[in-house]
Amino acid sequence: MYMDEVTAQKAVEQTGFGKFNIKVTICCALIFLNCAFCITSVGFVVPTAACDFQMTTIDKGRINAAPMLGMVVGSCAWGYYADLKGRRSALLIALFVQFIVDAISSVVPSYWTFVFLKFLSGFTFTGQMSVVFTYLGEFQPTKYRNTTMSFMELSWAIGVIFEALFAWAVIPFPFSYKTEWFFFSSWNLFVFASALPALLTGLWLITLPETPKFLAENGQRDELLKVLTRMYTENTGNTAEQFKEKLATSTSPSISALVAKYEISPEEAAAAEKKLSLSMNEKLMDMLASSKDQVKMLLRKPYAKRISVCSFIMFCMTSTYYSLMTWFPELFQRFAAFEAAFPDEYASVCSVSKRLAAIANETEEFMEAAIDPFGCDTPIDTSVYVNSIWLGVACLPCAILLPLTVDYVGYRIYLLFTATIACAVTIAFFFVKTSTQNLVLSCIFEAFTSLNISVTLCLLVELFPTNLRVMATGITLLIGRIGSLFGNMLFGYLIDDHCSILIIIMAAQLFLAASMCWAAPGRDKLRKIQGYPFLEVQNKAFSPAA
Repeated sequence: MYMDEVTAQKAVEQTGFGKFNIKVTICCALIFLNCAFCITSVGFVVPTAACDFQMTTIDKGRINAAPMLGMVVGSCAWGYYADLKGRRSALLIALFVQFIVDAISSVVPSYWTFVFLKFLSGFTFTGQMSVVFTYLGEFQPTKYRNTTMSFMELSWAIGVIFEALFAWAVIPFPFSYKTEWFFFSSWNLFVFASALPALLTGLWLITLPETPKFLAENGQRDELLKVLTRMYTENTGNTAEQFKEKLATSTSPSISALVAKYEISPEEAAAAEKKLSLSMNEKLMDMLASSKDQVKMLLRKPYAKRISVCSFIMFCMTSTYYSLMTWFPELFQRFAAFEAAFPDEYASVCSVSKRLAAIANETEEFMEAAIDPFGCDTPIDTSVYVNSIWLGVACLPCAILLPLTVDYVGYRIYLLFTATIACAVTIAFFFVKTSTQNLVLSCIFEAFTSLNISVTLCLLVELFPTNLRVMATGITLLIGRIGSLFGNMLFGYLIDDHCSILIIIMAAQLFLAASMCWAAPGRDKLRKIQGYPFLEVQNKAFSPAA
């Protein structure tokens, strides 16, 4: 038996909102905070690991781009797996594998091995990003869904702040152990410690169940009723028998029938279990057939337009956001070096790097820097950490405002407003003359682009039914990660010699994203979409045969 989307949501509404929902929200917020750790930590590692790995600007660009390439590879794979095996299973694997990969990366002495491990870290990162919003949203009553998902942006901002504080506490610590074949410095300790949230959050997630909507869509009615009962008892403090009675006396026939359908004989339960026992080859073939059906549905009206709009916005926003996010510490370090050498002079973002490189090669004044091209004797300036903290703090006002106003303003207004501001700020980088001006614009850019990406992820949960939701999110993130990879590689190759072209490209992308935001559904239209008919895609590999 398969339950349609509307009936599953009605069943969730019967459980109320309380302790269980808050617990799931906090756990998902910690997963999103871990995502912030995963991305932000790369920016702090690059300038500090430059000495140990003897890195040029291009080498640094490869480390920044490696997680993005992993995200590209993993986006659709995680969405497909989560739609077939479950949201909880996908999140658990992503969290534990990320911890293992990042822990290993903290002790490897090889540059290319480190790059490969960062690729795997990005692969697991996108598994968390593509599933966590769906996992959270499918537990929530309709009244609270937008608000709870919007709070996720707050956890990202807190993650950025905490990671910068942690980097400030650990990386400057004068600790280093080196041999001919091995080294372990403070930045290695930072990488290992930054992986711990993935492990701890994964251990907590083990105690939480699969989402009711996934269980309903896959015909797992026994587990479904157990999860709904747990939600009800934890939210209300009432007993399981009271919940069963509430379902049985519901005015909705589909809800009252849920209890009746649950009360089956042991013989019937054994027969249903037997039907689930397909061979591995049969499961694989059914997985491929189900995936093909999902893609076909996403290419049909009305889903084709929705996924196209979201994917285009995601490509443009992540192309600029993740490239700048991972390069901000490096840019702050360059500004600090320039102002220390020329305290009475001003320079734009584009001219700082170019002038430092030129002077290092042409004058004796920078001879020490020329002898130390990898920064082995140049500690990271304190302003790098302070400025990174301000980036996170700048996100807090918008992150707090979003859940309080999203039901009144709607997602489209937020998308349009944030993309437009981000475009204007990017153009303003042309006119920056000091590190303070650079910091102010960077904070505004970080706040609004981050908010735009979170709103897009929330919108995806609302636009697609249960059986297409994670796949749609995975495809959208795939397009976004291609943009991230494109932006990071572009940044590494253009920042030193063709900075003006780089800024023009970024501003153009954000302008196109702002234009596409008009095609996103408004508040009233979105409410109508939430009543869309359910299109059935049966996952035969994990469901009783008809």
